[in-house]
Amino acid sequence: MNDDYSELVISQSQLDDIFVVRYLQELSREAVVVYLWLNMSVGKKEFDEKSVKTYKVIPEDKVREALTELLGAKLIKASKDKFVMEDLKRREVEEYVKICKAKGESGDIPGMKNTEEHRMLSASISKTFFRGVIDYNYYRLIDKCLYEYGFESTVCYKLFEEGYQRGILRKYNAMAGIASHWYEKGYTTADKLEKYLERNSLKEKLVKLCSKTMRKHMTDLDISRIHGWVDDLNANEELVAYAFRVNEFRNNLTLMNIETTLKKWFDLGIDTAEKAATLNEEEHKENMRRSAQRKNRSGSKWKTGAEAGLSLSDADTESDGQAEDKKPVKDKEQKARTEDKKDKKDDEAIPDDILDMFGD
Repeated sequence: MNDDYSELVISQSQLDDIFVVRYLQELSREAVVVYLWLNMSVGKKEFDEKSVKTYKVIPEDKVREALTELLGAKLIKASKDKFVMEDLKRREVEEYVKICKAKGESGDIPGMKNTEEHRMLSASISKTFFRGVIDYNYYRLIDKCLYEYGFESTVCYKLFEEGYQRGILRKYNAMAGIASHWYEKGYTTADKLEKYLERNSLKEKLVKLCSKTMRKHMTDLDISRIHGWVDDLNANEELVAYAFRVNEFRNNLTLMNIETTLKKWFDLGIDTAEKAATLNEEEHKENMRRSAQRKNRSGSKWKTGAEAGLSLSDADTESDGQAEDKKPVKDKEQKARTEDKKDKKDDEAIPDDILDMFGD
């Protein structure tokens, strides 16, 4: 070494890969900065909030919040009024030993599963998604999926494929979260997982369809509602698109309008756009028929004789008869008495000699 540089001492501190893979991307900027300085400065020694403030690497009012975040992530631990750094590698080994002993596996320090299935799957995942260099944490995740969760090999491989497509492959906690969710839901075989992923894909398509059609960003509440169409109403992309068509007459179209339409179709057993179109056409014809009936009832109440099915003579006769029938009974009796009086008066006016001409 050149003598000019021999007196220059450059220290270095080792950062565990576990921190980079499992914790780094989940922490805030302030927490990461504090952790890096602690890793470089204190090692296994105790420290407190005041000593961290002396680093001046983040604002003093942010120090307590950063330490709280590191405590929550179990990267440091409290010891009375002091703190110490967690030994991540030691803790990882202890947790793994505990799991293996709980499953009844023997051995003082059990290692990774070394079956042919595990080797082939790990090699395939490493080559495809990690360019041949896979971190220990992901070997552990593969091990957990195969032997703790009971995933089929294809399901385990699909986990990494899903992580790659979602852009979370390098986020260990997110990947572990997906694996745990699949296990809890029972998606441990290829058939069950395929159906689940198909429904998820459909949900994403429907969210995009609604966002594009309504020209607005879907909120979390909107997305939850749309997902319910798939889970509860058995909706598909074509059916939802047609529901938008039959509701396009509305000035202020909402997702509730679409949901109401989908609910009606679901209750009627309609599961395709073709069936929905047939129903819509039948309803349109029925509405036109009822509209025509209402117009007839609300039109003029006077009709011609021809419209009423009557001839002129029939109309006159009917009119006279109705007029006669409508006369009060008292008027008829009065008329009868008047006619009787007239007959009597006429009889009295005729001389007897005239009547004798006709004999008895």
